[in-house]
Amino acid sequence: MEDEYFDLIERQLKKCQGTDRESKPIDDYESSKVEGLENKGELDKVNRESKSRFIDDERLYGLVDGFLDFANRKCEWNYDIDFIEPMQDTVYEKGGYYDWHIDESNWMQGKRQNNRIRKLSFTILLNDDFEGGEFEMVVDEKKIIPLKKKDAIIFMSDTPHRVREVTSGCRKSLVGWVQGPPYK
Repeated sequence: MEDEYFDLIERQLKKCQGTDRESKPIDDYESSKVEGLENKGELDKVNRESKSRFIDDERLYGLVDGFLDFANRKCEWNYDIDFIEPMQDTVYEKGGYYDWHIDESNWMQGKRQNNRIRKLSFTILLNDDFEGGEFEMVVDEKKIIPLKKKDAIIFMSDTPHRVREVTSGCRKSLVGWVQGPPYK
């Protein structure tokens, strides 16, 4: 990502008020929760150890929308996408991780407003002064995707992925999901 573009995202992120999953304002990061049918959004330290806050900010949406649309066309996915969920500003301290998961799981009629489905996911790495915390995904095989500060990865929301354990320092990332109508 270009320096100037990343700097705009980073500056806007610092201005944003964080919220919890229910859109209630919070002053600091909270322990991240895993959404699913089994645990119904309860705190689950078996699958994840991190802190996060959600960001619902029109200017930030505008900043990321351009590169998401570009990637959707350039990669020839051509998904019908039209909505970015509140983004997750996430912190993984030493020992933090997020085990294997997919971002669109257990989809069913009525899961989201207008039966929307997550089609694309993205991660923007906000720093690189940590060790461990590698982003790993399965496409044809398990693959570690090397990311450094200012790098972004965009992938289909049904792709298995994880954040490996941070062994020192603190990993910071901005994560988001792009929705569209159900597949036809």
